[in-house]
Amino acid sequence: MMDIDPVRTWTFIIVGLSFALYIGIALWAKAESTSDFYVAGSRVGALANGMATAAGWMSAASFISMAGMMSFLGRDGAMYLMGWTGGYVLLAL
Repeated sequence: MMDIDPVRTWTFIIVGLSFALYIGIALWAKAESTSDFYVAGSRVGALANGMATAAGWMSAASFISMAGMMSFLGRDGAMYLMGWTGGYVLLAL
């Protein structure tokens, strides 16, 4: 007879509920046109749009450059990774 693992059961329940939530949000906030999708129907201000662009660029640059640094320098590259992470923590404060 097969034993049911409660941790695995709860994992499936939580993941399933989160997917249902994501699908519900996607259906509720459906964009009516390409203008709504790409520029949020011109309802987002310049400051918020600039901050979102900067955050996306910093995130992509960090992940790509830190992966390359770790590949190039090995464990010595971990110092740079910790520095970037600490810098982002300070920036968030």
